Amino acid sequence: MDFIITVGLTFILILVALLVFRYVGLPVYRIEAINIKRLLESVLAETATEDDWDVFTGMPIHHNPELDDIRVQCAMLALTEMTVRRGLVIFSDTGRSQIEEQLQILNKKLCKKTEHHHD
Repeated sequence: MDFIITVGLTFILILVALLVFRYVGLPVYRIEAINIKRLLESVLAETATEDDWDVFTGMPIHHNPELDDIRVQCAMLALTEMTVRRGLVIFSDTGRSQIEEQLQILNKKLCKKTEHHHD
């Protein structure tokens, strides 16, 4: 009898969860320009972890092609210019200069976005 009650309660709990997801929506993680800026700054400061980098480079940014271009450029750069030491992402001098270029592109994008909000 206890087994049937447990199965029934489990079924009801799963049904409630599915209904919540149906009407509220599934949680979505969206990478925005400010997130990438912070990551690139931490890469330059040599405090970014390999996990942070892998999440950034491994997740396509469908909602913003410009940000996805930066992600792809960074992923390609990592193939030749990046090493991992003690779990932290370290770039060569060439890689660091290219990361700085990507950061400048992001800063320009963020400045344009801020200007549009002040109009």
